[in-house]
Amino acid sequence: MPTTLRSGVAIHYEIEGSGPPLVFLHGGFASSETWRMAGYVAGLRDAYRLVLFDARGHGQSATPHDPAAYRCSLLAADVLAVLDEIGLASAALCGWSLGAAVALRIAACYPHRVNAVAAIGANLGWVGFADVPPGAADDTWAPRFEREGMAWMVANLEREGRPELARLVAETDPAAMAALLRGMDQVEPTPQRLKDLAVPSLFAWGEQELREGDEALLPAQARFVVVPGADHVGAFQRSDLLIPEIRSLLAQVRSAPVTAPVAH
Repeated sequence: MPTTLRSGVAIHYEIEGSGPPLVFLHGGFASSETWRMAGYVAGLRDAYRLVLFDARGHGQSATPHDPAAYRCSLLAADVLAVLDEIGLASAALCGWSLGAAVALRIAACYPHRVNAVAAIGANLGWVGFADVPPGAADDTWAPRFEREGMAWMVANLEREGRPELARLVAETDPAAMAALLRGMDQVEPTPQRLKDLAVPSLFAWGEQELREGDEALLPAQARFVVVPGADHVGAFQRSDLLIPEIRSLLAQVRSAPVTAPVAH
């Protein structure tokens, strides 16, 4: 798995498949392996050049313990660093949870780098849109990670019958996850309103996690999907429902040409 240092920290990434580029941005507390586990890689590698990487704090990437290292703008910079490293002028972005917020941040701040964005289970308040109330993580989680490590979250996932995700969470650095939560709570404003987001977009939530009013915040042209009966993790795991939606979204756009890697 190659590494880039272009954004100032080591970010590990890999590429699979061929075709227009599609970048996967995983959720917090796990790694890029979640996209394989849930079937997205197998379901999309036939038609797209899939770019998977571990966000800072996760997997094989660097794991800083300073909350300031986890501002959404820095997580977005890591994505752009990977695009620059492999010579992509732009790409479609597909993110879940934390990754969805980062994808939307890039679409708002660097729309010329984004061909389309699919946001699964996004906390819209983490992005910094002026027309969306700021969000916040559960303020009990960071201290609990520091006291108990990842064991309590692993136990919850195992009770829910999600052993594969529990295994990934067990491998995560709890001090980095505490820093992540504190850093993401420092919401930075974006130059665009969510309503004004112009890139083709798809927003999907599980029925159990959908918050009243979220649909009304979305751009008028956005595709809005609710996964019946699903919670936050369950919606992501329904790749059988979401892959056709992602394919439909990407069919609307043509990717920009591949360029030479950007020199830093």
